[in-house]
Amino acid sequence: MPRAQFLELIKFLDQYFSSESNKEKIELFIDKAINENPWFTDSLVRNAMSAIGQQFFSVPVWQDFFNHYPKESNSFLQIGLVLPGNLPAIGMHDVLMVLASGQQANLKLSSQDKSLMQMYVTAMKEFYPNIPIAFIERLQGMDAVIATGSDFSSGYFSQYFSNIPHIIRKNRSSLAVLSGHESDQEFQGLANDILTYYGLGCRNVSTLAVPHDYDLIPLFDILSKETWVLNHSKYSNNLQYYRTLYLLNQIEHYDLGNLIVTENDDLVSPIGVLYLFRYTDMDSLHVWMAQREEKIQCKVGMNVDFGQSQKPALDDFADGINTYDFLVNLT
Repeated sequence: MPRAQFLELIKFLDQYFSSESNKEKIELFIDKAINENPWFTDSLVRNAMSAIGQQFFSVPVWQDFFNHYPKESNSFLQIGLVLPGNLPAIGMHDVLMVLASGQQANLKLSSQDKSLMQMYVTAMKEFYPNIPIAFIERLQGMDAVIATGSDFSSGYFSQYFSNIPHIIRKNRSSLAVLSGHESDQEFQGLANDILTYYGLGCRNVSTLAVPHDYDLIPLFDILSKETWVLNHSKYSNNLQYYRTLYLLNQIEHYDLGNLIVTENDDLVSPIGVLYLFRYTDMDSLHVWMAQREEKIQCKVGMNVDFGQSQKPALDDFADGINTYDFLVNLT
């Protein structure tokens, strides 16, 4: 769609989701979303929708984005999107990028996140019934594909779509780099980076990198107060499983009551577990990160401020691949 019409769409969506007249319809979609994914609690869904509204439904934000990325596509192509379902409406960034580039978005929804995506598309069609979005079951006849999945599925996607332009995303996670000069406010932000969405997203901090002699007590005091996660049975069951596993196998760990912390130089920790890597100096830290660069989504405390990992800007592209640039340069 033309850029001017796209900006009108963004304005419409901002008004649509803040209007009392649409509240009943929106609540029905939220209820359906909670029922289709056991991880999607009411507060989690509303938190995600609030972030989408703030980050994506702002005309000035998009105008600034277009100032930085002025190129427009000269073609109208069929773009297939294989959307993830680990977080509520996580596919909205890709959908909006396709529309902003002037292409057709063909959505293959995750069974774990259908209702919220349908809600947003329904709103878009109220703005423009012929908006170039379609729900599909099979990705046939696509000019390009953007697919998000696991490390296992990415191999299949890469092979299946080898003959057309594609972006294939794999599993990633995030880390936080601490120096010893953090404030309580930064620790509180870090708690949100770790526990928001129960640690299910690639932007959740799953590993802390700390100096060798780092005092963990002030951080643990703040982390241990985030007991709201224990209200979710799946999170609590996962926590109890790893608590038992580490005790039986005599693996040293800290039990914060709501989170297990254990020293491990890996990057991706299980739900309910936070990994701890102690570095001796900055050189050893950079070597360690470089060895895992392809698995790192965010570096909180370095290129992302504490508490901001779940609030990506429009140009904070997943896997560091500029989706918009990919789309507008397709021929």
